[in-house]
Amino acid sequence: MKLTLKLSATAIIAVLFGTGLPATESAAVRTIHLRQDDAQVRFESKLYELKHIKAEEILPFVNSAIQRYNRNSTIRRVTSESGSSAILVSTGRDFLPHVDAIITALDRPGKLKEENDSAIEGTGLSRVAYSPRYRAAAEFSRIIDDTIGSSVGTAYVNAETNTIFWRDQTASAKRTLGWIKKLDRPLPQVRIRLNYYELRDSDLKDWGMDYLAWKNGPGVNLLNLGYNAGRIAVDELLQDALFVSSATWGLGGFFTAPQFDMSFIRCLQQSGNANVTASASLTMINTPVENEQEFALLKAVQDRHPETAPFIHRIAMKPEYQNIAKNTLGRTFVGKSYYEDEDGNMYADPPNLEAKIVNPFICFQSTDKDADAQGFIPSSQKFYHARNELKNNGGVIFDYALYFKSVVERGNTGSELSNTALIAGAATLGFGKEKVLAVYEKENDVEQTIGLPILSRIPLIKYLFSTVTTIKERTYLVVSAEAEMVHPEDSDAPTVSESR
Repeated sequence: MKLTLKLSATAIIAVLFGTGLPATESAAVRTIHLRQDDAQVRFESKLYELKHIKAEEILPFVNSAIQRYNRNSTIRRVTSESGSSAILVSTGRDFLPHVDAIITALDRPGKLKEENDSAIEGTGLSRVAYSPRYRAAAEFSRIIDDTIGSSVGTAYVNAETNTIFWRDQTASAKRTLGWIKKLDRPLPQVRIRLNYYELRDSDLKDWGMDYLAWKNGPGVNLLNLGYNAGRIAVDELLQDALFVSSATWGLGGFFTAPQFDMSFIRCLQQSGNANVTASASLTMINTPVENEQEFALLKAVQDRHPETAPFIHRIAMKPEYQNIAKNTLGRTFVGKSYYEDEDGNMYADPPNLEAKIVNPFICFQSTDKDADAQGFIPSSQKFYHARNELKNNGGVIFDYALYFKSVVERGNTGSELSNTALIAGAATLGFGKEKVLAVYEKENDVEQTIGLPILSRIPLIKYLFSTVTTIKERTYLVVSAEAEMVHPEDSDAPTVSESR
């Protein structure tokens, strides 16, 4: 900033006399120039495209230089889809030539003449990012910190993107990346198919007199009497003297109509059988526990939270049978099976089979020829399919629980009474074979008598005074399972197993 002041000789003399200085100056006009600096730095931004060095390697050097010049200076790394590296520097206009000199001196090829080789290696540390395909990034973080990485390496995890970052010496970082890619293999997976077979045989016999229907029908008028007394009909024929004194008399008495017919005779026999077959498949991974302590901890969590705990696999088959029932208004409808609570509310309750498979452990055999140079068993589709084709070559160990439910009786409104059973156990299931897990056998023998008291208890005679209904029902439920190894890239092909 420049200020120009013009003072006359008289004013100068007045100032000099006021200050007590000798008045030796001439009366000529003088010009005084005052310069003022407001200390503002003019900033500019410049983009530098790097040819040999990486942006993260040159950032510390350039940043320290521009920060010494002005603390408001900034440097940013710029990335592009082409893969080229660049930095954006914002600093004083006068300092940009020095930044040009720094980048020119550092951005030059190194001695190794390799790709991305530069004259410097930054701090000697490299940063690597990797997104696993088959595993969780958190698993690799612990492996890097405890086993693979060097003493100066550190791993970080971004759970939202399932990405792992680690910072280590360049050679160690490259070696770690190679091991992580090798360890990033799918967990052993198995598809378990449950087969449900139901055989049902029932016989119904209905003999005797339907006393209940007769009592509510014609039996109500059993004591009805018809009696007409004192009725005299006199016909006088005045024209014919012969019939003048003739008279017709109708005497009263008891009149009974037929109160029983063949519609009240029950003679019915019904026999039938039914076969039901159903199947369901469930794919699951191996339970990832390393020792007995982790397995005990997992079991404790499953006991406390059975509905939300991990590695508890559930599957259910619920066929929708049509059921004829009556609602609270007495209207008949055809709908799903249901049960009715104390308040008269109806809830869907179809017969079903619920299966629960807990903590599967997958095992398969292999030889030294199957392993690679590092001792890893292959995890390719070809290897998995070869395991399935071989018999007696591994299987899966798991705990299971089967819950059966079937309708036993229906009330007069269609509400159902169900019979339930729970079967639990553990099994070792080989690949390519079918094994029976549970057999449930139920036999019902029901005899119901409706008739006159006392008389309905006398043998043979009870059929004359009551109705005897006999129901014999036999039900056989068989649940089997078969297993095969699956690869994450396999399609949902049907399971083909050898029955056993």
